[in-house]
Order: sequence, then structure tokens, then C-alpha cells
Amino acid sequence: MQTKSLIMLLLLAGLLQACVAVDPSKGRNEEASDVNTEMGLGYLQQNNYELASEKLLKALRQNPESVKANYVYAVLQDKLEQKELAEFHYQKATELDPKNSEAANNFGAFLCRNGRELESEKYFIRAVKNPLYKTPEYAYFNAAACLLKVDKVQPGKEYLRKALAAKSDFAPALLAMGDVLYEEGDYSNAKIYLDRYHLVSRASARSLWLTIRNTLELDDQGDIEELAKRLEAEFPDSQEYVEWKLIQ
Repeated sequence: MQTKSLIMLLLLAGLLQACVAVDPSKGRNEEASDVNTEMGLGYLQQNNYELASEKLLKALRQNPESVKANYVYAVLQDKLEQKELAEFHYQKATELDPKNSEAANNFGAFLCRNGRELESEKYFIRAVKNPLYKTPEYAYFNAAACLLKVDKVQPGKEYLRKALAAKSDFAPALLAMGDVLYEEGDYSNAKIYLDRYHLVSRASARSLWLTIRNTLELDDQGDIEELAKRLEAEFPDSQEYVEWKLIQ
């Protein structure tokens, strides 16, 4: 399906923000671990992976049961493509705090990206079960993307609907729904979602090319010339523009 090439997982969405706060109920090692975790997170956000690793390993030595240290270290190892370490620390973080939606969402994305799409679903669901999760649209969208990867179209569509119910202008879900409907031959409804996408987000080569193909199916020639001009002007080196030229 074209869906596979169009959907981009929103990995690592909701990464914890650096914020050092002293908790008087904690011991010295736990406090020191928190400080090193925040420093490690800061280095990670600066793409300084060497110093991030140094601080996070120190944090884990000081408090091996720190949810945040395990989670951030998992994110680091994920970025470094150290899959076994990343999985171990994602798993530990989600076991230590089953209500940590960010860790659950990112662990689900990790599993999906590594060919374990069906296994990932339960972590996305865990993420959205927390009523305090601020961005459930990310987890719903990731669940949809993973299921669509393995051609589970109907449950994938349902998760896209839930993502849009959580945030009606969530651009990735609008584009993905437009793509799914196009693949199903529901061109009129695909147009609705693609139009909504272009109202809330900057056009991409993929969105323009999908809209051109959908418009051709609708036999509505009116917008194609304008869309094609935009594709050429804004994305002349894209594969989508090459494909458009091939059908001319």
C-alpha cells in the first residue's frame, strides 16, 4: 500500500523536559541521580551523545530504579541503534511506572520500527489510558501507522479517527486518512481529508502528489495544473515530481 510510504511515525514525541527539582523525601543518591538524568537529557537534546551517555550511566548507578533515567537512557540507545539496550531500558521504565505515557508511546514506536507491530499496540493503548497524557493523538497515530504497516486497515483507520478526535487539526493523521481512503477508492472523502491537511499544514511533495492522483480519479481537472506547478516549483528534485512527469 502507498500508506506505508506516506506514514511517518512520530517517534520520541513527548520526550521529558529538563527540569531539576529537589524532592526532600529522596535520599542523596536519588537526588544526585535526578540531577545527572537532567544533565544527560540536556546533552541528548543537544545531540552530544557521549556526554549524555556518561551522565545517564552515572544516574543509573546512583539509582537503578529511576524511571526517568531508564527512559532517557533507552531513548539515547534507541538513537544509537543499540536495540537490546534500548529495549531493556524501555521495558524497565514502563514496568517501574506503567502510567508513564511518554515511555509507553516511545517503547511502542520502538517495537513497531523493529518489526513487532502487533506487540507495539498494547503500549500505545497503555499510553492513552492515562487521562493526564497531554498528547494522546501521538499514541493513537503511532498505533494506526503500525497496524497499517501490516495491512490492518480497519483498526488502523479507527485509530486515525481517535487521533483526530483528540486533535482535529493533527496534520499527520489527516494526511494518513486521506491516503487510506485514496487506496480504498473513496476519492471524495479522501479529498476532504487532503483539503483539511493543506489548511493546517505546509504542503509536502507527498501530499501534493497524492492530491494530484486523487483529483485525477475524481476527473476534476481544475486543480491539477496548479498542484503540478506547486510540485515542480517547491519539490523539483522529489521522486513524486519524477512520477508526475512520467505520466505526462
